[in-house]
Amino acid sequence: MPNLRSSAFKWRNGQIYLAKCAEPLPIRWSRQLPQDCAPSTITVKLDPSGRWSVSLRVNDTRDLRLKPRLKQVGIDLGITSLLTTSDAEKVANPKNLQKLHKRLRLAQKSLDRKPDKKSNNYQKARLKVARIPAKIKDSRLDYTHKLTTRLIRENQTIVVEDLAVQNMAKKRCDPAGSDRLRLASSRGRTAFWPCFVQLNPQLQ
Repeated sequence: MPNLRSSAFKWRNGQIYLAKCAEPLPIRWSRQLPQDCAPSTITVKLDPSGRWSVSLRVNDTRDLRLKPRLKQVGIDLGITSLLTTSDAEKVANPKNLQKLHKRLRLAQKSLDRKPDKKSNNYQKARLKVARIPAKIKDSRLDYTHKLTTRLIRENQTIVVEDLAVQNMAKKRCDPAGSDRLRLASSRGRTAFWPCFVQLNPQLQ
């Protein structure tokens, strides 16, 4: 759905009413709007997992600049842990991502066993498959956003090593290496790789 300007919706008592709708949108707010701020534009979207989302644009006049800090920190990306700081703090990888990826593989196998794409069972299985990546994305973004926000609030300068993350993710093993180890490494890269990719842009 395209962007809706103020003529296509109403903002009343902290609720959004679309044009020609008597009831407000049943929104589960991720955060409260600043006082005396009303949305000038809203965007309503439907994702492949069947979830609706609403984005609001407001003119926030508050001064949200952070106070200067004296602390500096360096960040070293890892595999067994997401990162290690120069203060010797180790930040673990999100714990639930591998479980969600396992659920996704099982759901995809179940979908593949339903050849009739017009059946209700197929559509239910397709929707189930679509919802799991959405949950993975939400969990990953929530984890990295909270982490980078904390690092930015606590430090004036953050230095991140410049390296080829692909080389870090390659599993090094002996010539008679175990297939189980290689498989575990591959699954680990699948689960945690996007966390590496998102850290730098979020810190910037």
